[in-house]
Amino acid sequence: MQDLHDDLDKYPVADSAEIANQVPIIDVSAVVKDAASQHARDAVDAIAAACQDWGFFQVINHGVQEELLNRTWVQARRFFAQPAAGKKTLLRTRANPWGYYNNELTKNQRDKKEVFDFTTDGRDPIYDAENRWPAIANGFSQTMREYRDACTELGLALLEAFCVGLELPADSMRADFATNHTGFVRLNHYPVDDPLDAQDVKKLPAAGLGVHHHSDAGALTVLLQDDVGGLQVFKDGFWHNVVPLAGALVINTGDMMQVWSNDTYQAAVHRVLAMNQVDRYSIPFFFNPSAATIVKPLPSVVSAERPPRYAPIQWSEFRAKRTDGDYADYGTEVQIAQYRL
Repeated sequence: MQDLHDDLDKYPVADSAEIANQVPIIDVSAVVKDAASQHARDAVDAIAAACQDWGFFQVINHGVQEELLNRTWVQARRFFAQPAAGKKTLLRTRANPWGYYNNELTKNQRDKKEVFDFTTDGRDPIYDAENRWPAIANGFSQTMREYRDACTELGLALLEAFCVGLELPADSMRADFATNHTGFVRLNHYPVDDPLDAQDVKKLPAAGLGVHHHSDAGALTVLLQDDVGGLQVFKDGFWHNVVPLAGALVINTGDMMQVWSNDTYQAAVHRVLAMNQVDRYSIPFFFNPSAATIVKPLPSVVSAERPPRYAPIQWSEFRAKRTDGDYADYGTEVQIAQYRL
């Protein structure tokens, strides 16, 4: 019998009715205006505390317009409502990760979901590939670009808050993100019925979760989730439900932020349950640094008493290796623990 400590998915779920078991909800209106201002200090402190304690928090008054959120939802559902044959014309490959996929792996385990990924315009600097848009009218690509750009602006404001929380100038990370980031948006659909063809399902291991437990690779993630629920974050031996809050966006720190902060901020382990009664949709924006970025602990979190805990990481190399694991089992998925000193 497998030891409980070898499999995080066997840990219990906390009682989400208790406020102590819920991720913090933070009003970031002052951060969006000017994270370096004294007026934003309470929010910055709350963000820093959430990054240290949870690696997750929800934000309200975040500046992404409700009309854009609603339009993005409509377009995402339109995409997944297409016949399977239409979606498969945009099938992702190891060479070009931009497009549709319904057989993704997380830590070499199959997820029960289908996705559509897109990034910044033009040829991206890691894969030398371009976005591929579906042939559906009524503004799909325009809406998705608007949503991506709005999340980028929010991500830049949150990065400033992260920096101030680490006693750094607010713009310390801006050069690695403002005009050359490698972030991308993912449309997620977690269907009740397996998205693979029935004959393929019979040949493959069961997809026991919507997304198996993992941490995100980049700096931070901005997540729009629907009202179904199913997202959980692991903390203190329990899985905690990230309860949907109307109008809010969920933020979590990623692996690169944990390295930059020298373990001050945590890249939280999270998962999504498989759907068995109603379909679920979510839309994460993964805010990643430029391809040329070398990630290593920042000066403000390094001292004689707290030396660097990680060797420098070439972001483009780390990202490419992590993406490979989406398609096939190439061995142990790359993790920041492999760079720990």
